[in-house]
Amino acid sequence: MDKKYNILQYIETSGPGGAETVLLNISRNIDKRRFNQVVVLHKSRWLHEQLLKHDIETEIIPSKHPWDMYFLVKFIGYCRRRKIDLIHSHLFGANLYSCLAGTILRLPVITTFHNELFLHGQSERFLALKSMIIRNSASKMVFVADYMKNDYINFSKFPENDLLTIYNGIELNNEIDDLDGIPLKKELGISDDELLVGHVANFRSPKGHRYLIESASLVCKQISQARFLLIGDEGDGIIKREIEVLIARAGLGENVRLLGFREDVNKILKLIDVFVLSSISEGLPLSVIEAMACSKPVVATNVGGLPEIVVPDQTGFLVEPRDSAALADKLIFLLKDKALRNRMGRAGRKVVEDKYSLRTMINNYQNLYEKLIK
Repeated sequence: MDKKYNILQYIETSGPGGAETVLLNISRNIDKRRFNQVVVLHKSRWLHEQLLKHDIETEIIPSKHPWDMYFLVKFIGYCRRRKIDLIHSHLFGANLYSCLAGTILRLPVITTFHNELFLHGQSERFLALKSMIIRNSASKMVFVADYMKNDYINFSKFPENDLLTIYNGIELNNEIDDLDGIPLKKELGISDDELLVGHVANFRSPKGHRYLIESASLVCKQISQARFLLIGDEGDGIIKREIEVLIARAGLGENVRLLGFREDVNKILKLIDVFVLSSISEGLPLSVIEAMACSKPVVATNVGGLPEIVVPDQTGFLVEPRDSAALADKLIFLLKDKALRNRMGRAGRKVVEDKYSLRTMINNYQNLYEKLIK
């Protein structure tokens, strides 16, 4: 029997989010006949709980500050003990540490970048130095969307030949298609005559919640039965409290509902009529792919990888970021036309089946593992 390779997955964050979900999906679906896998995290939070639920070996190695050499020493020691053959890391900070460890241990390293190089509100301290270490050490640099490569090539001088795009993929759950939504509607207090707009994004500044509330106010003035369901982790709570103030000032208490973090996002997506995303910066948001998999039309901002997902006038609409009026116009247009919603929803489902399946993503990563190890 051929040797099974030892793969280490590492990410710097462990709350609910897109990159964390990608790591979880890889961990759950990796071919266990070909690979042994372990995961390293800094904290025991949502991702750790999910990994344990699926019996995936996980090591918690705390890190309290940037350039944490104590963590690096512990990380290298763990790699040696577990006889790791390849390190696969996610997000910029983890990519830095994995490259340092890979250089010392002479191991192949795959770094996956889930975000733009220059994120809204992100510090650029030591960015050039960190980029130099990664570009000179990583065996392959993976991006979840094509658009992201430009800044990494132009600013960070990443070599184009070492860059690869692997789109995030999701599992197509056919059981959702047959969902009886009546109990969930009752739980959420939704009546049959309401038109539902869904929004899935953690409460972080790049997600543009403020502009969503402004557009919701415009929509509800024309369509009184419109209801906005906002799903997402509240983080430190600061942005959520600001949004609650905006909702109250706009008199939208009956029209906008903050549902918090939910484990049943797909079930809620199946209930909605339109999906919206108001981000001012993005990577390749899984929430949009999940909504399209549920056959829902999308109104989103023209940022990040969204133009690579949403086909304008076919699966939804794209508007410029921070343009609450344009966002509202497209939502109103779709909420008033059920036939168009259905047509765009079907087209979106086809796009996901063809381009963003979980199996395609897993196969791409597994083939890359074997190529780099051999």
